[in-house]
Amino acid sequence: MALIFNKEKQTISMLEELVYLAEKGTPTGKNFGHFPSGRIGTLLDRLTEIYNKGLVTKEDISIEREKVIFQTQENIARKKQLTQNINHELKTPVSSICGYLETLVSNPDIPPATRELFISKAYSQAKRLSDLLGDLSTLTRMEEGSDKISKEPLNLSEIVKDVVRSIEISVNSSCKIVNNLPDDLSINGNYSLIESIFNNLLENALLYSKGSKVEINLTKMDEKMLYFSVSDNGTGVDPIHLDRIFERFYRVDKGRSRELGGTGLGLSIVKNSVLIHGGKITAKNSKPKGLTFNFSLMINN
Repeated sequence: MALIFNKEKQTISMLEELVYLAEKGTPTGKNFGHFPSGRIGTLLDRLTEIYNKGLVTKEDISIEREKVIFQTQENIARKKQLTQNINHELKTPVSSICGYLETLVSNPDIPPATRELFISKAYSQAKRLSDLLGDLSTLTRMEEGSDKISKEPLNLSEIVKDVVRSIEISVNSSCKIVNNLPDDLSINGNYSLIESIFNNLLENALLYSKGSKVEINLTKMDEKMLYFSVSDNGTGVDPIHLDRIFERFYRVDKGRSRELGGTGLGLSIVKNSVLIHGGKITAKNSKPKGLTFNFSLMINN
């Protein structure tokens, strides 16, 4: 976090120097250097080059400076909110684990049945904490180094079959998973991220939909893209939540989500994984009931 703030501070400082030089009509010179790496830094380096060629006005540079400052302030506010959310999410399982273990340590004569229950509860919370940290690590890896994520030829059909088999074994649910994908779908992608897309969407449907059926379909394909849908026949989602369900830690039903063990990061991981594979994802309520996720993946990304 400190590194990110330092980069933003350096960007603003260099941009202020660029504005000062522009007001004097002075080129930046060889010692000016490059803005910190990243999307904004790349754009500002290009702007500096254009300025040095005399193709941009002082007003243009001032406008760009204000844009960068505004975006920087937004990023700081977003990171602050994210930090608060992480602290809140970590606090619950940690407090529970400490509470159960403190009770066990303070009461050596506690009945065996109660002892086993408390150990089981502590383990459950520890597992939740581990899942949360794992999901945060995955998101950080995707957002900070998406261009460094390795991709290789994959049999997507087999990946989905494995995901379905694994979920059917591990999830205690009467809901039926119907996999309608053909057997020969291939894609150039990252195995773990492709797996996480289907795994998170299916687990989300099984845990929260209250439906009896989940379907996976290939809705369309062309030379560049594969188009999928994952739909259930459950209760759907209130329309006011649909635009936000891919946000980190956003829960439609907070109490129920924590009770079922969700980290609040699954759909955010799905969205980022889809974007890294050149696609898009949306969610909409189905008719007469249920929720459908429509998404695309680039075949040769």
